[in-house]
Formats: sequence, structure tokens, C-alpha cells
Amino acid sequence: MGILTDETQRNRLISLLVKYCNKLCALLYVVGLIGFLAQAYQPLNAGTYFSENALLPGLVETELPNTLLSALTYRSELEEVMKKEPSSSPNKWVYEKFKNIGLETYAQNFSVIYPFRSFNKKVVSGENVYAILRARRAASTEALVLSVPLRPLNDKDNTGTGGGIALALGLAQEFKRKPYWSKDIIFLFTEFDHLGAMAWLDSYHQTESKFIVGNDLEARSGPIIAALNLELPLNNVKYFNVKVEGLNGQLPNLDLVNLVVRLCRRERAQVRLHNCLEDKSYIYSENGDSFDDYKKALTTMLKMMWHQASGTPTGNHGWFQKFHIESVTLEGVVKKRSYTIDINTTARIIEGVFRSLNNLLERFHQSFFFYLLPSTSRYVSIGMYMPFFGLMALCGLLKKTKEKKEEENKETAECIPEVSKDVNVTKKENVTEDVVEESLAGKGLISIVPVILVAMMLGWMASQGPELLTHIMPNFRIQTEDMLLFSLLAIFMSALAYPKLMKNKGSSNILSLDWQLLKSVALILQTLTFASLALFNISLSFFLTAVMVPVTVVVRPSANKPRHALRSRTTENETVQASSSKRRRTLDTVEVEVNTDVLHGHGHILVRLQILDANCRHREEDPSDESEML
Repeated sequence: MGILTDETQRNRLISLLVKYCNKLCALLYVVGLIGFLAQAYQPLNAGTYFSENALLPGLVETELPNTLLSALTYRSELEEVMKKEPSSSPNKWVYEKFKNIGLETYAQNFSVIYPFRSFNKKVVSGENVYAILRARRAASTEALVLSVPLRPLNDKDNTGTGGGIALALGLAQEFKRKPYWSKDIIFLFTEFDHLGAMAWLDSYHQTESKFIVGNDLEARSGPIIAALNLELPLNNVKYFNVKVEGLNGQLPNLDLVNLVVRLCRRERAQVRLHNCLEDKSYIYSENGDSFDDYKKALTTMLKMMWHQASGTPTGNHGWFQKFHIESVTLEGVVKKRSYTIDINTTARIIEGVFRSLNNLLERFHQSFFFYLLPSTSRYVSIGMYMPFFGLMALCGLLKKTKEKKEEENKETAECIPEVSKDVNVTKKENVTEDVVEESLAGKGLISIVPVILVAMMLGWMASQGPELLTHIMPNFRIQTEDMLLFSLLAIFMSALAYPKLMKNKGSSNILSLDWQLLKSVALILQTLTFASLALFNISLSFFLTAVMVPVTVVVRPSANKPRHALRSRTTENETVQASSSKRRRTLDTVEVEVNTDVLHGHGHILVRLQILDANCRHREEDPSDESEML
């Protein structure tokens, strides 16, 4: 406490920080970066566990038949239907099958309006199908969702979902016979993947969107507790890939991820995270601390962070998290000529997940919502990675302290410029008549406010400008793609040209702002932005910090040496010509750059000197003109 209250000790501490600022910044950045990446090392992270005891994963016995014949039958029929119409989704077929099972089955039509206006407004129409299995032991107060995207057979860009559709139909037929369900189960089939999911969720929660317009739902259940999204092809599933990243970097509760992984392992089904293979030593024992295991774990963690930093959901589950619904996607990865997971094993896994979710007495809240996964069985909590991220972000504040201290020293110092040797002043009286004016125009906080406002305005234009231009560009008959390209290019070129436009009108070579103060304020804003962003998307904040902090800490304005040398040479030639001319009074304006080391401030002070060049020899030859010269 003495250091904080004693002004002398505090000033000494600040002086030490300023003196060793660059070394401290480099040390903190390296330690923070290495420490953050080292969290993937097994001895430095923790094994996953269940915080919600009500889940009771795997304790109930499955009541499904050994061979789920209904799912196999549905799969064969669906394969024939999709082969007949490979370019369309099997909406009507799914609707009829759920009707035959005896569930409440409904269809929802929705339209997607293209967000950027063009000559012909593009409208995409789709249809969702959903069925509700009402719980016998409750009055529709809570619900669970089993979601499957409807994808055509010729969709080569995404994983096929025919196996998930057949499996959902088979499970719906089996679930209807069971009396132990305490929550409604909604079977949702969405067209156009996330577009259909967004339309259904908006209608379910009675929210409106100007781009995705869905019809009102004919029936609904209670609040949705959790959701499981299936992306399973018809055949040849080699292993399961768990997708957890949601909208804007949101993550589901860790208990739900652990539940899916634990039940997959109980059925001897291989499960991975972002298709990264894990060694058994890393999963089941405490000996996964070899360098090869660390490389695999680091690769898995960085892949997860990369997908999370994008802010785009990796599956339909990400749109459920927008409404505080814990959800994950279980994707089946196809590999031919190898051991495959049959549909009966997958059915037991999904049944176990819904049986465990059926036991919940309240929403997920006990486990982590902020974490990183180096594997499916290990995790890094927010309390472990945040200190190392803080060390990296702290570099900006330390550099800001140094710049602020140097700025204070420069303001209090009395800088006496040294006159260049090329200028000869013979009498002390002539020196006193010369007017020395420091061109420190624009010093202070007011000088940097326009720069900050323009920078923010350019960022806002890059975000909102394309949408605003869509109302103007159709009048000029410009295509939407060209409009987006040209508008973003214009904003980018404006940002590059803005420093040239910041020149002082009185002197075209002098910037009318205090760059040290500008850098201090920019570092403060940068640190606050990264710290705030890290609270809900640590991956995006980490990548931005790792790239931008070294640049913003080191960067500083520098003179254009070739242009400065050319300007100095030109000034010297003009001085020689002026001194050789006789009987003429010359008023030269010379810009002198004075380097000063006052109170540790290594700055450049631009000084404008008005020097009266009076030729002494001319005065001796013609004393009558002396009064005129003076």
C-alpha cells in the first residue's frame, strides 16, 4: 500500500515502467501467448465431469429393440424417394409418415427475402415440417427438440441427412409407446438448413425478422430446454463429429457436450471434435502428456477457436442458442470400406440423450458456458485462459502509460531550438528581432477527436454502407455484386488516403495532431474493446490481440527521409542564391527540425524561423541603404 499512497514511490514505479516499457511489453506478450497455447497440454487442463447430477447418463436401460426395424424400413423407402427426385427435399413424404404414426403434424411455410435489393427482388420459399409428441405426465410445460435438416440427394456441399430422417421417424414411433416422458418432444425438419430453423424459431418465440418471414405455427409446446441436431447420412457412418460453436461464438453448456460424448463412448462409437483423432492415452489415462499428444490437442483447440472466432454457427444447433436453448449437432462422417456404426447403435445413443434430458428438473446452469476443448474429454475453463489473455492485452496499457508520460514531459519542457549552421547571424540585435514561432498547432485532445470520429465513421460505413447503398444503386443499374465490391473498395481507399488529408492547411508537411496522445487514446480503446470482446468470444479476441497488439505497440510516425533530404537541399540552394544577390532584402522562411532529448522525450519539434538576411558587406559599401534594410 505504501507504493500506492506515497507519491515518490509511485513516481519511481512509473519511471521504471516507462524506462523498461518495451522490454516489459515483449515479455508480457510472449508469456501470455505461450501460456495461452500451453493450456492444451494435458497436465495444465482438467478432465470433463458432470455438474448436473440429474442427468444420470447411462444409468437407465435402453428399451429399444435390438434391431430397430422401423428405422431400417423408413431408410429404404426414403432412399427410393430421394433417388426419384434427387434435387428436391422430401417434405411431403416426411409429413405423411408422421401423420401415419399418429403425432400432431404440421407444416410451416416461410419466405426468405434477399437482404440486398436488386432489380428483381429475390424471394426464396420453403417449408418446414414438425411433429409434437405430447408428454403423458406433464401439461406441455417444457419441451425437447430433435432437429434434422432436409437436404436433397444431389447436395454435394453438405453431409446427407437421409439417415437422420429415417432414424427420427423410427424413434418417434418407439417414443410414442413409452409412458415415462415428462417433457414434450418436438421432431423438427427444416428446409434450407439454417434458414428454415431461423424461421421456425422466430415463429415459435413470436419474434419478427424483415428478411425471414414465417407463417404462424398452428401448435406449439412449452419452453424448449435443449435440442439435438442430427446430420446423419444414409449409410457408412465411420464416426461422429460433435459441433458446438453457435452464433457469435456462443457455446452450449458443457454438461450437454459431455452427455453426448459419454453416451457415444458407452456404445463404443468413435466421437471426435472437428474431425481430429484423439489417442486413447489422452482420453482414458493420465499419461497423455507426450509431445505428439500435445500437438493433436493444440490442433483440436485451435480448430475450435477458429470456428468460434468466425461467429457463424457450424450447424443448425447454433440458432437455438440465440434463444438460450442448449444444443449441439451430431454429424455422421462417411468413410467407405471400413467399420461403420449401424443405425441401431445410433438409435440407442439418441434415446439415452433424451432419457437423460427428460430427467432435468431445471435448465442447464451448473456447468461451464465459457470454455475451450482440446479434446472431447478435456476442457480449459475461463479461469485458466483469461489470465494469459490479460497479459497479452496489458501490453497496450503499459505502452499507453509510456506515451502519456512522454507527452507530459514534452509539454512541461522548455525547448530552445538550435539555429542551423547554414544561417549566419552577425549581431545579437538582429537575433532578437527574429520571431521564433513553434509550430505545435493542433496539440491537445481536441486535435485527435476528428481522427477518432472519422475512423469510427469508416468502420460504420463498412458495416452499414452496403445496405444503405442498395436503396440508391438500382437507379444507376448496377449489379448487387459490383455494388458491394466497389463500395467496400471505396471505403478501403478512403481509409488509406485519410492520413494524407490530415495535413495542416497552413503547412502541407506538418500534421496538425499530437500523435503520442492519439496513440495513447487508441491503445486504451483497443484494450477495452478486446477485453469486452473476450467475455463472450474469447477466440476472436485472442486472434485479434495476437495480431494487432505487436503492431499497435511498435508503430509510430516517421519522416519521409528522401523527401526531407530533397527539401533540405532545395532550401540550401535558395539560401546561397539569396546571399549572392546584392542591394536586395530577402525574407527567407526556413524550417528547422530540432532533435531534443528533454526529460526522456525523443520527439521532433518543427520550428519556423523568420530570418532577416542582411548583407554586412552591402551595408559597409552603401551605408545609405542601412536604414532601408533595417
